[in-house]
Amino acid sequence: MLPEDQARHNAARFDRLATTYDQLGFLALAARELARQLRVEPGQAVLDVASGTGTVALELASRVGTSGRVVGTDLAPRMVAQARSKAQGIPQLSFELADASALPFPDATFDRVICASGLFFMPDMVQALREWRRVVRPGGLVAFSSFGPGLLGELPALWREELTASGLKPAPPPLGRLPSVEAARELLQQVSFQDAQVSLEPLSYTLSSPEARWADITAGLEGDPVSALSAEALARLRRAHLSRLREAVPSWPLTVPVPVIVAIAVR
Repeated sequence: MLPEDQARHNAARFDRLATTYDQLGFLALAARELARQLRVEPGQAVLDVASGTGTVALELASRVGTSGRVVGTDLAPRMVAQARSKAQGIPQLSFELADASALPFPDATFDRVICASGLFFMPDMVQALREWRRVVRPGGLVAFSSFGPGLLGELPALWREELTASGLKPAPPPLGRLPSVEAARELLQQVSFQDAQVSLEPLSYTLSSPEARWADITAGLEGDPVSALSAEALARLRRAHLSRLREAVPSWPLTVPVPVIVAIAVR
């Protein structure tokens, strides 16, 4: 798929998820960990790339104060609309529709550029990082996150088994494009960033019940293969997967690993 076609495909996928994306608690957990580790001070200008519904941008807006500014960008119009609704009454926060690899900002505009769980979706990750390097000021920081092996424990494998048994094709996970601390560090080196600090943070996420896991599936990209099913077929699949979850995990709540790769480097 050509990069421009992949970008349009991604925009359409995330548009579909705009109203449910905030339900994915493990994504918010990972995003807040990245924001926590990034040094942001009052008065600074921060760009949040692939901002989605604005989780990171909202958190950072309180840290830059009214003397600073935070701009969130996303390719998906409905994501931007959701984020803008949250930004009402926060003058230092705004959101724009923009391609992360071709940003509509002059050189050296921002003190910080951050991207939570978004870089691995971009057709050309090196080009995206070059663009972020262009818009950050000398001495400024660029930060991004990904996920390490074992995300959500055995739950994704159980879902793939369910889909295959139902004659459906699991959605290809993009996480394999940025799966380790070493891969993140190498990517930063390709774009001539300095003083890279890359770590693997072993977070955890608790699901209260099989129904909570099903809600996560249908709220996010794991639900792509079932988005076109009829209500009746979806209900059958739901019953089957809840049964599989109860058999595989006799005792709930269930706590699963969320291994977050955090990468921060200097321009």
